[in-house]
Amino acid sequence: MATADRAPSLVCPVCREALTSAEQGLRCPRCGTAYPETEGILHLTSGRIGPPGYDPHHFATLDEVEERHFWFVCRRELIVESLRRSVPDLSRRRLFDIGCGTGGLASYLARAGIGLAGACDAYLAALRVARRRLDVPLVLVDEGRLPPLGFGQSLISMFDVLEHIDDDLGTLRWLASVLMPGGVLVLTVPAHPFLFGPMDRLACHRRRYRRRELRAKLAAAGLEVRLLTHFMAPLVPGLLLKRWAARWRRPPADGRDELPSDLRIVPGLNALLSRLLRSERYFLRAAPLPFGSSLLAVAVRPE
Repeated sequence: MATADRAPSLVCPVCREALTSAEQGLRCPRCGTAYPETEGILHLTSGRIGPPGYDPHHFATLDEVEERHFWFVCRRELIVESLRRSVPDLSRRRLFDIGCGTGGLASYLARAGIGLAGACDAYLAALRVARRRLDVPLVLVDEGRLPPLGFGQSLISMFDVLEHIDDDLGTLRWLASVLMPGGVLVLTVPAHPFLFGPMDRLACHRRRYRRRELRAKLAAAGLEVRLLTHFMAPLVPGLLLKRWAARWRRPPADGRDELPSDLRIVPGLNALLSRLLRSERYFLRAAPLPFGSSLLAVAVRPE
């Protein structure tokens, strides 16, 4: 069966009309634009590209480390546990992942029993890697523009994506509008503006979030917060130290050695930080965590 035949509810990125199946992809019945599927990836783009949200040369590094690096491993475990506790009917929902990157996290969610409706990203190189990991519809979308999802989504995720978007509130409002009543949005973002530094600029982050700020924006978008918590608290002292040290170090000319260096897997340290971060889940079962370098939110569109 072709990927397009199994595609989730999608709309034309030009005129927002619901798309219909075509022989080699999807087609808009209003404007007649055809969106082809090649290499198992649906090219749902309008050609109008916004500001860059990521440096695609880092995808090769992510593909190598995200299965074993403590940050990725502990984040994905926390996401699964939080979804299971916050969404009682999780098994009856199918998740569409916005900004899936190379598909490592989406693949883990599928292995954990969370049904996938599909995923999208603005970078073809990332989706080609994700295609090897995921047997769901994959969609190439315009960078910096709203992914063309149609109404009726039951579960949407944005994992460390919102901070790359200029109009974050507008994006949250759009997400609320395409969720069905009772639909769920789960997202993660970097926390604490005082931690903003060279790594954030390298990653094309527009901002880091305060917890009350994220709660207010979710509410302004018309979403009810079920869970909002910090996590990755043990990393904060090290991040502060790195921010201080960065003031005295001249960055490389193109800045391209920082992300691979930051993601280098040091066996002993990787194991130690994994144990420390996994302990957060036990505290989170009692109450949201008050501090950490990241935030996780689960929010619902009211019935």
